[in-house]
Amino acid sequence: MPRNSLTSDSARLIASSFTFSTGWLGLSFTFPLIAEHLGFSYTFIGIIGLASSLPFPVVAYVYRRAGSRLMRAGVSVPLAILLAMSVALLFGYRSYFLPIAIIASFFQAPWWISSEIALGSLQGSRNAEKYSIAWGIPNATSPAVMGVIIGLYGFKYVFLIAAAAFAISMATTPRMKYKEETASGESPRLSYIFPLFYAGIFSGFLYFVVEPLLKANGFPYYLIGGVTATYGAVVALGFVVLNFVPDLKIWQYGAISSLLLFPALFLAFKVTLPIIVAVSAISGLGVSISMSKILAYISKTSDTKTGVFYYESTFGFGFIVGSLGEDVLYQYYGIWTIIPLFSMPLAYGIYLIIREYRHISSLPGNS
Repeated sequence: MPRNSLTSDSARLIASSFTFSTGWLGLSFTFPLIAEHLGFSYTFIGIIGLASSLPFPVVAYVYRRAGSRLMRAGVSVPLAILLAMSVALLFGYRSYFLPIAIIASFFQAPWWISSEIALGSLQGSRNAEKYSIAWGIPNATSPAVMGVIIGLYGFKYVFLIAAAAFAISMATTPRMKYKEETASGESPRLSYIFPLFYAGIFSGFLYFVVEPLLKANGFPYYLIGGVTATYGAVVALGFVVLNFVPDLKIWQYGAISSLLLFPALFLAFKVTLPIIVAVSAISGLGVSISMSKILAYISKTSDTKTGVFYYESTFGFGFIVGSLGEDVLYQYYGIWTIIPLFSMPLAYGIYLIIREYRHISSLPGNS
C-alpha cells in the first residue's frame, strides 16, 4: 500500500501525534519539578514557561505567509531537536538542565502549529478529531505515568521514554501536505476569543506554579501527576462531550468558560489535595470549552493559517502570564497574587453576560 494512502496517512497521523504528545507532555510535566528539585527560583521556572509559550504566536505569525517547505521543516526539525535534548537530559540534566529545557521548550511549538495547519490537507476523514484524540489521551495519561515513574525510579527514565517516543514519532510522521488558501477577509471578534487568554493563564499557572508549589509543600510525585492528569482528563473528556450537547451562542461559551476558570483564586486561602483536584477539574472544563468551541468559532471566521495565529497567540500570551508572570509575582509578593489574577476571568464572564443582555434588551420589541 502506498505510503500516502488514506489508511497510511490516518494511521501515521495518530501514531505520530500520540508518540510526540507522550514525549513532550512527559517532559513538560517534569521540567518544573526538576527545576524545583535543583533549587531554581520561581522566576527561573517561569522562564521555562516563557520559552514554551512565546514561540507559538511568533511561529504562527511567520506561518501566515510561509510555504510548504518551511512548514514541513516545522515538523521534522523539532522532532530531531527534541530527541537530541532528551538524550542530553539523560546524561547531563543536573549540570545543563536550564539551557536544555529552554531549547526543548522553544522548539516544540513549530511541530504543533505545522501539524494543525496540515490537518485539512491530509488524506482521510475526521483528521482533526483523530489528532485531538491522539494528543488528548497523553495529556491525561503522561503526567500520571511520569509521576509514578519519577517517584519510583527518578527523572532519567522520563528522558529515556521521551527519547523513544520522539524517535517513533519521526518514523511514523505522514508526509505533510499544505493547501494554499486565500486569506480570509473576515476576522473573529476579539471579545469572543479573549476567554482563550484566561484558559492559557490557568494552563501556565497549573504547570509552572502549582506543580513546583505542591512539591515544595511535600506532595509526592505520583500525587502531583494525578492532579495534572485530572486537568488533562477533563480537558480531553470535554472535547468529546461537547460534540453532543446543544450549541450555544459564542458569547455564552466565552462567559461559561471564563466563569469556570476563576475558582483557582481560592488556592490563595488553602492548598489541600481535594481543593486542588476540584479546581483542576472545574478549570479543565473551562479550558476545554475555550479550546473547542472558541476554536470552532475562529475556524468559521478565518482561513486556517490566520485562525491558528489567533488561537495560538491568545492562548500563548495567557500562558506567559500564568507561568512567568505569576511565578515572579509569587516569588516576590506571595500566594495572594493569584486573587487578582483569577478575578480577571470572573469579571470578564460577568461583563460578557451584562453586555449581551443589554444588547438583547435594546433590540426593537424587547424594550
